Amino acid sequence: MLDFMSKIVKVDREISKSIPRASQVLIDYEYWIKRKYQVSGAYLTNAKSFLKTYEENGNVQSQLADYIYERNASLRSILNRFLRFVESKNFSFLINDLNEPKLPVSNLYVKIFLASAQDRLRSSGSMSIYATILNGYFLSIKDDISRINKRTGAKYILSPALSDYTKRLYKSVLKAFCEWALSYHTAITSDLSREEKMIKRGLKRISNQSLREIINLKVVLPRSLTTTYHKDSLTSKQRDRLLKLAKEPRDRSILSLMAWNGLRSIEVLRLNVGDVKMSQGKIAIWGKGKSEKSKDTIKLSSVCKREITKYLKKVKVKRGRLFPDLDRANLDLLINSYFKRLRVKGKFTPHSLRHTAGQLMYEKRIPLELVQKTLRHADMRTTMMYAQKAIDRSYFKRLKRF
Repeated sequence: MLDFMSKIVKVDREISKSIPRASQVLIDYEYWIKRKYQVSGAYLTNAKSFLKTYEENGNVQSQLADYIYERNASLRSILNRFLRFVESKNFSFLINDLNEPKLPVSNLYVKIFLASAQDRLRSSGSMSIYATILNGYFLSIKDDISRINKRTGAKYILSPALSDYTKRLYKSVLKAFCEWALSYHTAITSDLSREEKMIKRGLKRISNQSLREIINLKVVLPRSLTTTYHKDSLTSKQRDRLLKLAKEPRDRSILSLMAWNGLRSIEVLRLNVGDVKMSQGKIAIWGKGKSEKSKDTIKLSSVCKREITKYLKKVKVKRGRLFPDLDRANLDLLINSYFKRLRVKGKFTPHSLRHTAGQLMYEKRIPLELVQKTLRHADMRTTMMYAQKAIDRSYFKRLKRF
């Protein structure tokens, strides 16, 4: 790990500060697009897709214009907003750090923290989430670690723009970073290596009290009749109508896997033909934060079994990915287009289909422990959300004559 940290320091010294990095541009764009249009999702995903293709030493605006010209109409509309952002910032050149085998973060201490947490954050997805959240916080304090304190931490974690779920996530990430920094404060200097002593000296710019105050910050979330949830879910009738809207066997298979079996988007993309055990009525899932060798096997719903059977008969895929040529951006666009056609109101995203699967399983009186196993929740408290949601929905109906 120390060799890794030494390389990070060397790279940081060599990179010119006058040219922005693609990873930082993405963070700035996410803030800009949310503030201006109250959206991110596909806009951020497609901006990242372009930046991965950006060739250094070429004009970023010209390359982006050419990239947009080659897309279809819907993607051109999405990417034109990114072009407006780039033009407003007057970027001419970028350092493309998205394809490099290093962490997409700008602050040295965040890089060292993530390097030390590699055993815990095993998947690239988890690492990316931690990097994005910490990058955003350091951006909010202008990359000055002496400004890490309760006030700036609370302002970042408890932003009104964040959902309840996201506030909890931000708190857990900042808490992990502060606990790591505090461990250097309390470490015996004589036991540290030369590089670790340098890290300790730098982290001394944050007071022990500030670190402990952030660790002890309370994210108070109301559990009342007016509780809001970070994702809405469909009713049983809405879910059935959603499937009827899809005519293509591929789309029907995807919708059934997400809305009946509760697969996440990344899990749908990772599915191989061999993962579907049709004769056994089972499916092996390469879950979030796990290796491909440790898949979870769950029961395949009858709806999924029917739709996947039809799909495989049509496409005749024998091996490899179940849905070849499908990526995250196109999957998000596909699901959101069906939500639009369904004309549902609320906070619906592709992940809402997973919530729909869990909510409807609970409402059909399937035991919570079986819902937990199907959705592969590590903690039963996550599964309990569906029970709480059902209670909140039915409270007034059940007590009309109270």
